[in-house]
Amino acid sequence: MPSKKRCALLILAAAVLVASALACNVSTRMSTLPPPPNTVTPYIPVTSPPQDATSPPAPTEESSEPTAPPESPTETATPTESATDTPEPTKAPTKPVSEGPLDFEVPRWVHAWAPAEGGVVLTVTIKIVGGAPPFTVKHEGDVVGVTMERQFYFSFRWSGCGGIAKNITVESADGDTKTHDYWLGPEVLPWCP
Repeated sequence: MPSKKRCALLILAAAVLVASALACNVSTRMSTLPPPPNTVTPYIPVTSPPQDATSPPAPTEESSEPTAPPESPTETATPTESATDTPEPTKAPTKPVSEGPLDFEVPRWVHAWAPAEGGVVLTVTIKIVGGAPPFTVKHEGDVVGVTMERQFYFSFRWSGCGGIAKNITVESADGDTKTHDYWLGPEVLPWCP
C-alpha cells in the first residue's frame, strides 16, 4: 500500500507542477501582449434640465386617449466667435540657449581621403564647443553644411603635396561667430610620399 500512496502523491505533484508551469506560461504571454490602445471618451454636455424626482411614474395601463409625442431635448447654442473675441497672442520666437562662448578645434590631420581627377578629395573634422545649434560651417567663406551635431565632417578637393592653409568659420544659432585659420603640413597628408 505505501507504494501506491507514494505513486499517487508523485502523480499529484507532477500534475500540480505541470499546471503551475502552464499558468506561468499564460501569465508570461499575457505580460508580453501590447497594452490596449488609449481610448478617449468624448464629453457630451447635458442639453436638457434634470428630471424632477417627484414626478409621478408613467401609467402602466394602456389608455384609449392619444398621447402626445415625447418632447425633444432643447438644444443649447454653441458659442460663436465674434469680433470682440481676442485671438490668442502669438508666441515670440525664443532665442536658442547658448552653452557658452562659441569655439571649435581646427583640423590637425586628414580624417579620410580618396583619389579624384586631378588630385584628391579629403575629409577633415572639427569639434564645436559652446554656442547653440544649429551651426553653420563655412570653409574659405563657402557654406559646407548646417549641423545640429558638435562634431562635423566636411570634404573638399586638393591637389599636390604642399601644406594646406585654409580657414573655417562657424556661426551659432545664438548669433555668435568664430573663425580660425588652420594648417595641415605635408607630413599629415597620407597620399604624399
